Amino acid sequence: MPGFTSADELLNEFVTELRQHTYGINSFTQPIVAQSPLRAESVVTLLDGAAVRVELSGRGYAALTINQTTVLPRNQTVAVPNEAFELLTGLLMAVSPDFQRAMHNHLYLKLLALSDSEPAPEPPGSDPRDAKAKAKYEPEAFRDSIFQLIENVDPTDDSKFTSVLDTAGNTLDYRRYGDSFFELFVTGGLIAPGGIINYDEEYGKFPFSLFVLASGDDPLAGAKRWGGLIVKLTRRYKYLERVFAESTEHILKHIHRFTEDENKMLAIGVGVLVTDAFLTLEPLKALQEDHLTKDGLALRFLTDMLRVFLMDNDINQLHKALVRAKVGRLTEFFPPNKRDEDCFARHFEAEDMPVLIELHTATLTLARRNEFVDSISSILRDAKEEEIDEDEEAEQIQATNLKVAKAAKAAMRTNKWEQHDTVSLAWDGIMNAVNWSYKSEQIEAQALVQIKRHSPVLEMLTTEPKSEISLLKHVQLYAYNEPRLTKYFGRIVLELYNTDVLSDSAIIFWATKGAKPEGKSGFLKQTEALVRKLEAMEDEDDSEDEE
Repeated sequence: MPGFTSADELLNEFVTELRQHTYGINSFTQPIVAQSPLRAESVVTLLDGAAVRVELSGRGYAALTINQTTVLPRNQTVAVPNEAFELLTGLLMAVSPDFQRAMHNHLYLKLLALSDSEPAPEPPGSDPRDAKAKAKYEPEAFRDSIFQLIENVDPTDDSKFTSVLDTAGNTLDYRRYGDSFFELFVTGGLIAPGGIINYDEEYGKFPFSLFVLASGDDPLAGAKRWGGLIVKLTRRYKYLERVFAESTEHILKHIHRFTEDENKMLAIGVGVLVTDAFLTLEPLKALQEDHLTKDGLALRFLTDMLRVFLMDNDINQLHKALVRAKVGRLTEFFPPNKRDEDCFARHFEAEDMPVLIELHTATLTLARRNEFVDSISSILRDAKEEEIDEDEEAEQIQATNLKVAKAAKAAMRTNKWEQHDTVSLAWDGIMNAVNWSYKSEQIEAQALVQIKRHSPVLEMLTTEPKSEISLLKHVQLYAYNEPRLTKYFGRIVLELYNTDVLSDSAIIFWATKGAKPEGKSGFLKQTEALVRKLEAMEDEDDSEDEE
């Protein structure tokens, strides 16, 4: 039995278990849930009229009373041998012959397998054909049941509608028919193989579906009303949130079978639920299939959905949502022959969505920077893995530095980077290549050795004062964000000075005017002696020049 941390979690498990037993159980009362001690109980009426009060707690089910006769003392529970499903079934079998006769044949054999006894004959009156009929998957029958439930509900009465479906969850198997349930909720019908929507011949379209509510003069208002219904329904049946996400992905795979208006309504509906944080952007990955991108359907859907999302969210929130859902680059939604930067810019300029162009440009820049950093780290790691003699080590380091320098110059030309930008990336690549020791006393030595080995690369990229200051500021942030290096910042700056990467004027400028706020006081204290020494040397030079 899993542990439970909240009454809501316990209630969901309790109701789910009771719904599993559509055979043998006539009805059960609304469960009563208590937080302390955490438990849920309900009176279950069996087909033969027996009333069994059952309780679910953190330790298992217990039959408390049967027809008002105490079977187990209150608070005494039965240990769960395997699943709660088997234990509840065993309790009900023990008190009701009718329940036993109504058992599925496969479940009966499963229960016997859990005991130490030998397999017994099938229960009296059981018929394998009955079990097969009960197990039959009938989404059309489920759809008809939903329509019958709301037959007398006013299409404008959302409260009554959600109340009816909320109560119906006690008898209808929302978990098993989750896909059909949400196909009905989105399209108004059931999606047949191939993506064609089949509507009910008698009732037509589901009146509370997205394709009905958003079909008026104000699709956004209709979609928001529909989104509210989805959120209310899943508030009690939390497992439906996951089912809805999976169903949405399934539905999006068939947008090539929907009309242009239906796709627009669907895009708006998805945008509303993503805006409300009910749904992530992960289902959008279904649109990256070739048959959806080649004719621009995926791009049209993406554009309409993002327009809704950006009404209430900024571009940073969109970026976080895309990264969290691992959607990838937005160009993947374009037709294969239009996935270049020019086509991307032209499309969103025409749609008057310039923020997406800015996001795309920033994303590409970040990707290229990361690729450059990774490439440097890869070069250095590969060099370390080569087995060489000690007398050849100096030559290998020199060759490796030359290779890194060439890669840096090539990246500057390709991406039109300035030297002060490139040197910070080179630093990251060099330091990321270190396989840091678990022993803290070795960290300092590792950092200083790495800097000394590859200082020629950094020296080549700091031929301008601006580049030196940029590197020193970046090293400050790097040490601030990397706890293992924070207390060695002063030694790192000294090593950069000793290897001619940083000049005395750059260090003095940083200490007096250029230091960033992050860790400033601590870092200034670490470099205080070095700065005083450099200032004294500078004063001596000035005196000599005057003489």
